[in-house]
Amino acid sequence: MRHALLAFLAWLPLAAVAAEPAKLPDNLELRYVLRYDNLTVGQVTKTLARQPDGTYLHRSQSVPEGMANWFTSVTWHEEGRFEVVNGKVRPLRFLEYRVGADKPHRHEATFDWKTGIIHYAGWPDVKLPPGTQDLGSLAYAFMLDPPAVGNRPDIHLSTGKKLRRYRYAQVGTETIRTALGELRATVIERAPTEGKDEERVRIWLAIDRRHLPVRIATEKRGKETVLEIKSVR
Repeated sequence: MRHALLAFLAWLPLAAVAAEPAKLPDNLELRYVLRYDNLTVGQVTKTLARQPDGTYLHRSQSVPEGMANWFTSVTWHEEGRFEVVNGKVRPLRFLEYRVGADKPHRHEATFDWKTGIIHYAGWPDVKLPPGTQDLGSLAYAFMLDPPAVGNRPDIHLSTGKKLRRYRYAQVGTETIRTALGELRATVIERAPTEGKDEERVRIWLAIDRRHLPVRIATEKRGKETVLEIKSVR
């Protein structure tokens, strides 16, 4: 009996190590309030859906609200597809466009991991560095594999027409008030690694909710734009 108990106790830490890796939900809908300089200017809806072939489709739609309706009726859209390989998100396609604008806006990128090339529609192709994300896939990449304390990974980020390299770091944890209640969140901060970038970006990932991105703040020239979670489905 004593030997059986000792064997069981020795097995416990191994079981913890062998815990299931993080997984993305098959379906997800995130609704956000968009604020600029403390004024509500829009609503953003992001969706994720797992496909029969195991890839994921993600979409985002931003619509103006409040005072923003006085100036614009343009809606912004993002669509993309990615796969998960060895527990990490790998984008396959990304499209950004707007509806209702006088001038067209359409940026599209296809990620060819076999040849190591990003094909841009209307722009020159570029090399595809390991770990590259697009504007839509990055949040889901952090849900699966957020930067650890002391780790400051460089991540190439594609906007649909160009590629930039940023450094991301975990800068601490905070308890924040949201429409979902008080949430403990890991705070990720972005810094550029090349050229000048006046934007300061911070992302709050809810620790007890699969690292959902519940707040994203961008500060530029003294003005702050904030996406704040409103609901999760």
